[in-house]
Amino acid sequence: MYINFNPRTMGLNARPFEEILPAAKAAGFQGIEVPAHCFSSVEAAREAGKRLEDIGMRWGLMMAPCDMFKVDDAEFDRALAQWARWLERARASGCSRAYNHFWPGSDERTYEENFEWHHNRLTQIWHIMKENGFSYGLEFMGAETVMKSFRYPFARTISGTMALADSVSHEIGFVFDTIHWYTSGMSEDDLRLFLENMDRIVNLHLDDAYPGRERNEQIDRERAMPNESGVIDSTRIVRLFEERGYDGPVMVEPMAPTTVRWESMNAFDVAAEAAANLKQVFLEACASAK
Repeated sequence: MYINFNPRTMGLNARPFEEILPAAKAAGFQGIEVPAHCFSSVEAAREAGKRLEDIGMRWGLMMAPCDMFKVDDAEFDRALAQWARWLERARASGCSRAYNHFWPGSDERTYEENFEWHHNRLTQIWHIMKENGFSYGLEFMGAETVMKSFRYPFARTISGTMALADSVSHEIGFVFDTIHWYTSGMSEDDLRLFLENMDRIVNLHLDDAYPGRERNEQIDRERAMPNESGVIDSTRIVRLFEERGYDGPVMVEPMAPTTVRWESMNAFDVAAEAAANLKQVFLEACASAK
């Protein structure tokens, strides 16, 4: 596995790639998220991939043009066509992973109706992923506070996510996010389900729960850095993933209040702080494995 710099989850999404790449490299990140909008052509993407290879880094994941499981049908169709073009370019750059999150509820559709709706969209997404040779995964949102904001609840565990993925293809994978696992119940059975399907994991997100709140009170967009509050043991998760041979990207996704502070900081300082945190988690995981 390798530590991956993701400006989108670090409050730096508005910064130009020319600024964040040197910052990520200087901090010791081994990968960086794909700046899809920066690839004007297949040739430009290929050049960007060569540049990354030359400095000893690799790509993380390819993001979608929009929230693919939230927008209306017309916007979904436009985004799907755009994403197909982006995927072709990203593949030329050397990237081979992508994912989407989906929401744990709906105000319009019952569980059964929502499952079928997600199945239909996922089928279309999977078609362009398969066509471009991408490893693709789904990320559920575990927070009960998010689920309760909808009229009808939907899947917010790995078992529900796996049922949705498998309804389209057993090749569709998953994202493991420590906060979503924690807020969905922190079940050891669910963790085991992830570990037993390690070949389907496309990304690992590390963060910690907000201190002073019960699990069912956690606000999705308020998180701490990995191991900061001590509620979630990121060290154990990294060790277990390492033991199972996970070789994909690992990134921090703390959100507020950390990202609020990072937004006004120099990119080099943000990258250094994030890398130091991840490296410490990796060191502790390595030590605990001995």
